[in-house]
Amino acid sequence: MMNTSPQPVKTKAKKEVVLISGYLLFLAVLSLYLILFPSNVQEPRFTIETLFLNVVGALVIFSPILYIWWRSSAEDSLNPMIKQSIKTKAVVGIVALALVLPFALLPLEILVDNILTLLPENISKAAQTLNEQSNAVFIVQQMEYSALVIVSLYLALAAMPAIIEEFVFRGILQHRMHVSGIKPIWAIGLSSLIFCVIHLQLVNLLPMMVLSSILGWLYYHGQSLHYSVLFHALNNAFSITILIGFGGDPSSNESSPWFWIISMGGIFTAIMLLKYLHKTLRSEDIIHPNNE
Repeated sequence: MMNTSPQPVKTKAKKEVVLISGYLLFLAVLSLYLILFPSNVQEPRFTIETLFLNVVGALVIFSPILYIWWRSSAEDSLNPMIKQSIKTKAVVGIVALALVLPFALLPLEILVDNILTLLPENISKAAQTLNEQSNAVFIVQQMEYSALVIVSLYLALAAMPAIIEEFVFRGILQHRMHVSGIKPIWAIGLSSLIFCVIHLQLVNLLPMMVLSSILGWLYYHGQSLHYSVLFHALNNAFSITILIGFGGDPSSNESSPWFWIISMGGIFTAIMLLKYLHKTLRSEDIIHPNNE
């Protein structure tokens, strides 16, 4: 994806990147304060209604960013890339990767969890509090399963967040980083880091960074928001399926040899699928982009 935007558009994109990044970091700090400040710590309760209210809340919170996009939507180069022709082989690879990745990322979750146990107790406790307040595991554990609840979980925790977050973080933020002249590998890395920060999941920091980087990689290489939205939604949906099947967090079975066999197999398969997708999408090498 070559950056051939005129200088005024690049300058505008740079300003919007600063505004959007600053706003997202402000939201992260505000959320951190509301969660950790003693008088505000409450035991969250999730129902079907609160699940969808959270989705509406996300739209409200992201509305300033959506306004920035709408204000600049007349500039074609600042609009998210949405290819009309989607490669079937790429879709097959994305579906397979979404099924495999949750297993491949489990060792990283355990690694971070073990590192947190070495930290001072107050820091470790704060990290666990953050994780419980924002983690799908905690939400799924609180729900009493029924057909309506399960459908609601897939809609509110898989499909809708995938559409909203991919549009904001890849279609708006990362895309503007590309247009502003930032090298693709840095644009993917920075937007992924901000994505992780806004989610406030220290325990899942490394797995989420890997996931977010893959999403950014798919958007850049596939030159379409469809690919990253599909992968994000499927990954969320399959993770929810695992959580429901295990009745909680599957990483709690780490003592089983099967856990490590499945995880290592997941890592190997994920690497092979990424190579397959890179070949299938046939785009520029991310390490040596042409931004001239």
